Amino acid sequence: MFDMNPLNIADAMLQHGVMLFVAGTLGFIIGYISRQRLIEQLEGDLASTDRELDDCQRTPIMPLPTGIDEASVLNRIRARAGELNYDRIGRAEASEADDLKDIVGVGPFLERKLHAIGIYTFRQVANFTKEDIDKVNEIIEFFPGRIERDNWVGQATELDKRK
Repeated sequence: MFDMNPLNIADAMLQHGVMLFVAGTLGFIIGYISRQRLIEQLEGDLASTDRELDDCQRTPIMPLPTGIDEASVLNRIRARAGELNYDRIGRAEASEADDLKDIVGVGPFLERKLHAIGIYTFRQVANFTKEDIDKVNEIIEFFPGRIERDNWVGQATELDKRK
């Protein structure tokens, strides 16, 4: 009776080709416009970051006050040692001390700061919670977030297992 096959129309292939071309062209135009918008946004962000960087570089660096030496810094830190929860992280004596400099991110002066607040072993560092990390950062006057970025807890856990 009726044949409903659209491919039986004489110019069906031409119509399909035109629709494919139009769809491809529209897809290209939409992709191009969205890409241009992303480029403009990233260029704006870059310009903003460049301005912030220039502002930071123009800000004069304030020299440290004279008369502040390592001993006074360690005494100031030692005075705040009682703020830590040693029941959670554990107590240790200087005689039990591990070489905390084995933890990436801990240098000699930072190790002395940790010793000043009673942190001597990998086990103590491995027991740090988020609150302990924040408190230690505050007490030892260290860069916020650095303990987590350097993964002191994970490193200390591994070093403690190897002992």
